[in-house]
Amino acid sequence: MTVSRISELLPPLLTTQRSSWEQGITAQALLEAHRDRAISTNCYDTIPNLLPYIHGLVYDAVVRQGSDGRLAVVLNGDGTSDPGALDPACIGEALYYLLHHHSTEISHGKFSIAANRMLDYVLIACPRAPIVENTFSSQDDNLILSHRIDSVQIWSDTIYMLPPFLVSAAVYYSHHPESNSRYHPANLIRMSLKQIILAAQVLQAPTGEWSHIYDLSKRKFERKTFWGVGNGWVCAGIIRVFTIFATAIQSRPEFGHYLDDEDTQKCLSRSYDILRRTFHACLRHIRPDNLFHNVLDDPSSFVETNLTQQLCYTLYTMLSLHIHTPFEITTLLNLPHLSLESIEEWKLRADAMRDAAVTKIDQWGFVRDVCGSPSFDKPGTAAEGQAWAIMMEVSRIKFLRQQEKLHDSEGD
Repeated sequence: MTVSRISELLPPLLTTQRSSWEQGITAQALLEAHRDRAISTNCYDTIPNLLPYIHGLVYDAVVRQGSDGRLAVVLNGDGTSDPGALDPACIGEALYYLLHHHSTEISHGKFSIAANRMLDYVLIACPRAPIVENTFSSQDDNLILSHRIDSVQIWSDTIYMLPPFLVSAAVYYSHHPESNSRYHPANLIRMSLKQIILAAQVLQAPTGEWSHIYDLSKRKFERKTFWGVGNGWVCAGIIRVFTIFATAIQSRPEFGHYLDDEDTQKCLSRSYDILRRTFHACLRHIRPDNLFHNVLDDPSSFVETNLTQQLCYTLYTMLSLHIHTPFEITTLLNLPHLSLESIEEWKLRADAMRDAAVTKIDQWGFVRDVCGSPSFDKPGTAAEGQAWAIMMEVSRIKFLRQQEKLHDSEGD
């Protein structure tokens, strides 16, 4: 039933008009399904080969790359109509995956140049500012990058768009240093974690929730409310960073050397603590129907579906990371011990949220009552809502398969 549900979700996802981050989240959803399908083909027998779709999404993002290096921003004009500075990085993991595993001689040159230009934009041209007024530093890891090109703002969404891109770049360039020798993987890793920590200093409340937007030029919040989906972007972005690390170490153990210095270990611990605090804060606001209000602490705001999907994905992925990742890797990632009580609690919570979310899928495969495009200020449908539904289902399939394998091995 789970796989047939993914099949239902694909047509609305693939037929929507998409902005840069929506192109990225679409590619990411298909990438996660594609990679899991390679491990367990029988579980995805009703789903077509997704690789050509991933390639097509990445290819068009490259075709629509702006002159400044931002991917997928040229719709009409020169790309300035898309003010996102970091949204274009959302497609980064899919781009680097194709470069590493499936690039042809023709596409490799185009994709490699595009990836380098996007990385150059992030590391050199993207607007940035210190988080404390009148504090200046020559080191980029003490400056926070802006989410937009037309103002210097930090958004909660940034945590999903930027750190996984930087970590994906680090993994790729650790394999292919000749592709971009200017940037060392350790520096990209450190920057990804520092951006999480710096953003939390600005946006995360003492109670754990994240405000949405802070303007670093005006030194004030543009949107202080605890937007639910924004908190979901934070949780999913951080857990993706840890998952990319774990996968990289499993496939190439020497990659772990980039993580074993004292500063990186501290950053890993702080980043994971930020994740735990964020999703626990969100769960304090969950409704009896396992959905959330659009503004977490405002019961007058509309009831919204997407955060439930994002947190469900986060929980299933965290469970897989804690339970099914080799101990030496979880130790290197500085992950805390997870009690049996917490494991059972997370399982029950993830299952309940997933049950609530799937009731929102209509006969056409649209996930209803997500924070709806194009204005994202009322319930509706959105590409990201479709993508998160697929990612939620894939994370569940992966976790249940791993659990079954674990139980089988214990029974032998």
